[in-house]
Amino acid sequence: MDPAERVGPRSPAGGLEDAVDEVERQFATLMSGARRRMRDYAALVHPDLTPLGFTILVLLRQCAPLPQSELAQQLHADKGAVSRSVTQLEDLGLVTRTPAPDDRRVALVALTEAARQSLVGITERQRGLLHDRVSAWRVAEVRQLGDLLARLNEFPPVPPAG
Repeated sequence: MDPAERVGPRSPAGGLEDAVDEVERQFATLMSGARRRMRDYAALVHPDLTPLGFTILVLLRQCAPLPQSELAQQLHADKGAVSRSVTQLEDLGLVTRTPAPDDRRVALVALTEAARQSLVGITERQRGLLHDRVSAWRVAEVRQLGDLLARLNEFPPVPPAG
């Protein structure tokens, strides 16, 4: 292996650091675009929908129904902010809250059919955009990107500072 490609504490000066700096720059660009698209997608569902509300809808599409406390936990979000968002979503007709059968004190939050239909169109749009971005790549490159992202996601979340 070429020493310039070695990763770890014995990497040549600037090798790993420069590579990590570039990864951070690219992630910042990616995240900035993702935040912008999140606002845009939220507005497609409803003009008053917040990005957190949209994120809750996406999570519910994957895991519904969920207790509100579980939503906050999975999103690593403040319980109060999630509660306000769920109330807004309910007022907009995008979610329902029903008592859990095993503990009627717990409200299960679920998507309405209107929300589900809105998300179908957005999911198709997101997938189309990604497909367009990678359509000129070789299939092996797309798989490699997926594998690298999976490896990056294997690490446990960093605990909050403090």
